[in-house]
Amino acid sequence: MRRDEARQRNRESLMDAAVAEIAAKGYQAARLEDIAARVDLTTGAIYSIFGSKRGLLLAASRRVIEEQVEAVAALADPELSLTGVLDGLAGFTHRIATAELSGMQVAFQLEALAVAFREPELMAAITHAQDLTEAMTDLLTGRRIDASGATTTAEQAERLRPAVESLMSGMSQQVALGVAEVSVEYIAESMRALIALIV
Repeated sequence: MRRDEARQRNRESLMDAAVAEIAAKGYQAARLEDIAARVDLTTGAIYSIFGSKRGLLLAASRRVIEEQVEAVAALADPELSLTGVLDGLAGFTHRIATAELSGMQVAFQLEALAVAFREPELMAAITHAQDLTEAMTDLLTGRRIDASGATTTAEQAERLRPAVESLMSGMSQQVALGVAEVSVEYIAESMRALIALIV
């Protein structure tokens, strides 16, 4: 295996280990030694690749956001109606919420946000909110709303986006934490109900 391939493999492994360790113990209590030990590496590998514990947290958080941006991009087909896009987002939300390690993912995301709230200068870096906001707004713009052929404007997409993102986040947390068991159909119905915000 080439050196750059090994480094990338170590990078991914360490981010996976950081998610698990931070989800289990919280950011403050998660030790670099324990994160490295999960994947048979040393703390030197963490410092070499990420620079610090904070750098590792940021990288793992960015990866979560990038995965969400990719899921949004997968629904970019311009032929999809607004309902089709919302149904696709409902399916993504359900898959994430019911995945094998969903509870760990939710715990990690909540802990990363808690760190960001305590250290405001990290908020933008951890959430990468702008990347996801732009992708979601673009996704919801220019979508056929009804049989009349009317399509969503950028302003309507901006109005709809926070409600869609909140529903996705809330539903995935409810399911992952075992608070509620909801079907993909229920999530899709809830998403479609948000159309009332713009018509």
